[in-house]
Amino acid sequence: MSINTPAKPLAIKDYKSDLHNDWCPGCLGPDTMIVLGDGSRKKIRDIVAGELVLGHDGRPHRVTEVMSHWHPDTIQRLAIRFLGTVVLTSDHPVYRAVASGVGEYGYEWTPAGEIRAGDLIATPATALERSREPVLARAEVARLEGFVRDSARSIPYILLTVESNEAVPYAGFVHNLEVEDVHSYVTEQGALHNCGDFGILTGIQMALQQMQIEPDKLAVYSGIGCSGKTPHYINGYGFHTLHGRVLTVATGGRLANTDLTVLALGGDGDGYGIGAGYFVGAGRRNADFAYIVHNNNVYGLTKGQASPTLSKGKKTKSMPEQAIQDGINPVAMAVASGYTFIARGYALEPKYLASIIVKAIQHKGSALVDVLQTCPTYNDLYTKEWYEGADLAEKRSRLYKLEDKGYDGKVHDPADAQEIVAKKAAAVARSYETDPIPIGIYYQVELPTYEEAVGQRIPALAEKPLVEQDVFHRDVTPLLEAMR
Repeated sequence: MSINTPAKPLAIKDYKSDLHNDWCPGCLGPDTMIVLGDGSRKKIRDIVAGELVLGHDGRPHRVTEVMSHWHPDTIQRLAIRFLGTVVLTSDHPVYRAVASGVGEYGYEWTPAGEIRAGDLIATPATALERSREPVLARAEVARLEGFVRDSARSIPYILLTVESNEAVPYAGFVHNLEVEDVHSYVTEQGALHNCGDFGILTGIQMALQQMQIEPDKLAVYSGIGCSGKTPHYINGYGFHTLHGRVLTVATGGRLANTDLTVLALGGDGDGYGIGAGYFVGAGRRNADFAYIVHNNNVYGLTKGQASPTLSKGKKTKSMPEQAIQDGINPVAMAVASGYTFIARGYALEPKYLASIIVKAIQHKGSALVDVLQTCPTYNDLYTKEWYEGADLAEKRSRLYKLEDKGYDGKVHDPADAQEIVAKKAAAVARSYETDPIPIGIYYQVELPTYEEAVGQRIPALAEKPLVEQDVFHRDVTPLLEAMR
C-alpha cells in the first residue's frame, strides 16, 4: 500500500468527512432524555463524546460518537405505561421482552415500527433506581408487574407495557449515539441499540490515524448495502459503486493511481453473493488493496433475508423459514482464490480490528478482512450476548485470537511451495472452527503484485501512474500498424 506521512500528526477526527454526522441507522427526537452513568438525565442532543451513559446491561459505558441528521418523514411515537412517550425512527431497535414460559422471558432487539400495543419493553432497574429524581418511587418499582431478573447475567429488568405505537408526521433533526462495548443506551422509556457498522467504521478510522495516511492519498470504494455508506463518512476520496462490483472498481482505481492507498468495503451479501465471481478474480490478481467485508449473516438493507454466510438450518427472526442452503466459508474461499492476506475481526472490538486493518493496508497484495458483526435489527442468533457466551453454562467468549494460541499464518519463505501449501491448509482448517471462532490473521504471503506484472509489461506504468500520463497525445501509429 502507498503510505504517505503528513506534515503534522493527524487525529481520528481528521478522517471523518463533513457528512459523518448526517446519517444514522435509527435515531431519536432531540429532546429524548438519556440515562447517564450516574443515573442523571440529559437530552440526547446535548450529549457529547466521552460522556458515560447507561447501557442495556445496567452499567455505564462511554459514548464514542454522536450523530444527527434532518428527518423529513414520519416517526414513531411509543407510549410506555408509567414512563410516558419516546419519539424515534421506525428502524431504531428497541429492547423487547418475549415470554418464553411462565414468568420467564427472552429479549430481542425489535425495530420501533414493529412494536405493537401490549408488547413489553425492558429497561434496566438501575435506570430507575439510580435516578436523582426518580421517575418512579422505589416502592412503586418493587411492585410493578413484570419485574424479573435475567438469571444468565443477573441483570434486573423492569418490563413495562406498550400502550400505543403510532406513526406521526415529522420534520426536524434526529439523533443517535455510538456507545463503547455494549452498543446500546437507555432512555427513560426503555433500552435502545445502535448498529455494528459503526464499530467497523471506528476501526477503519483508528487504523488510518495510526498509519497517518494523508486523506488526499486515500481512496475508499463500497458496494451496496449497510456497508455502502462507509465512504461517505471517511475524509478521503470515495466511490459508492454498484451491487457486487466494488472489487472491479477498486481494482481500476488502484491501477490508475498507484500512489493512493485503496480500501474496498462491502457486505457479506454484496461480496460473497452477487459479487462472488469478482471476489475470486480479485484474489487471483493480487492487486495491492484491502477489502473489508461487513459479515452479519443477513441482507440488512433489504429487511433481513439470509445472506450467503448463514448456515443451513438457521432461522433469524426476520426469516419465515429455516435456511435450506449451506453457508459459504469466506476464509476458505479466499485461500482458494489466491488472496495473499486473509484475516477476520469482530466489529465490537474496534481496537483489535484496527490493528488487523493496519496490517492489511501495510501488506503488499490482495488483503481480505472478514469482519463478524451484529445486526440487532434482523439477526437475533448472532448477537453481542451470543458472541460473549452469555447463554453458556460457564460464560466464556465464543471468539479467540489466533496469536494467543501460538498460531502463525505467515509464509516465511515464499519460494517454498510446501510451506505455502501447509500454511494454506492450516488456515482452512482454522476457518472451520466454530466454538470458539478464531479471529486474527489466518494467512499471509508476500508475492509479486498485479501492478508489478503490469509494470513489467508496460514499463511506463512502472515509472509513473496512469493518471499522471498524457494519454490524449500518444502516438498510436505503432499499435495500428501491429493490427494490420
